[in-house]
Amino acid sequence: MALKLFSKLSVRAVAVVGLASSLIACSPESPKLVELPLVKKERVKNTGDNKVTFNRAVDILFVVDDSGSMAIHQQNLSKNIQAFTQGFMANQMLDFHIGSVTSSMESSWSTTTCYAFGGELFGCPKYVERSTPNGTSVLEKNLNPGTGGSGNEEFFSPIRSALSAPLVNGKNAGFYRQDAYLAVIFLTDSDDQSSESAQDIYNFLLNLKGGDAAKIITYGVYIPTNVSSCDRSGEPEPKKLEALFKIASGKTLGLCDADYGKKLAALGDDLVRRVGSVLYLTRPADPATITVAYGSQIIPNDPQTGWIYDPSRNALVFGPDIDLKPEPPGTQVEVDFIAAEY
Repeated sequence: MALKLFSKLSVRAVAVVGLASSLIACSPESPKLVELPLVKKERVKNTGDNKVTFNRAVDILFVVDDSGSMAIHQQNLSKNIQAFTQGFMANQMLDFHIGSVTSSMESSWSTTTCYAFGGELFGCPKYVERSTPNGTSVLEKNLNPGTGGSGNEEFFSPIRSALSAPLVNGKNAGFYRQDAYLAVIFLTDSDDQSSESAQDIYNFLLNLKGGDAAKIITYGVYIPTNVSSCDRSGEPEPKKLEALFKIASGKTLGLCDADYGKKLAALGDDLVRRVGSVLYLTRPADPATITVAYGSQIIPNDPQTGWIYDPSRNALVFGPDIDLKPEPPGTQVEVDFIAAEY
């Protein structure tokens, strides 16, 4: 009887010891359950290096085919242009210039006011910005240059001409900005017929932006090579244009797409997203010290109407519904913070 009792006690003791061992292994001090503590933050003096200016400038250049087959397509773009611009018109922080050139490199007959060729910006005024009176109406006219242009449609040559001397500092002065993003949008039912290759014009654009490919954005409103249901009017398939879209990771929509307006709006939204929706900070930040201002206005820490801090990227991500009052031209977003070292 004593032996049996001793055996039971022994078993219970072992069980208790086992349980205690388990409790020790799973205690709050266990590295399996608790993240290793970070080294204490050291707040450093807030110097000028920690104040970041956020430049959300973008120059948008439409390259519009003005040959005889393009009347309905120009009108369709002009009629739906508000769908494209609504996103960045609503975003007060976005600083945009919007201009257009035609596909004609030589003079052609035209009864359209302020007609231009050879890379000169078409229209009066030459480009639209946020402060342009009746900007949307002006843009609608500037995207509808008529169909009296050359039958030899060139798209790459006008871009180079528009953004090079003498035009860039002459008749086109003020449109192009070195530090801005550059978005190029093609409207055509044809292909580029200049002597330049897709790689040539991409290299030119890349050089303009100091090798920063992120600052080059391309879109195509055209007839893809695999589409046969949209009238090409005898024009060649867009092999060179599609080569450029591939090199530059460009987005496109079809000239005859049934949901044309919706897809055009999507391109505009994509542009807003790509032009500065993420701001990388210069140093790791103490999140509690970050303040973001646009002129006299403080932008809130909010995922929809303001910004959030992404520590994995050490960046601010701006929400889609920021609602700000207009500020003087040239006003930029400023971010101030105290750096944190780990």
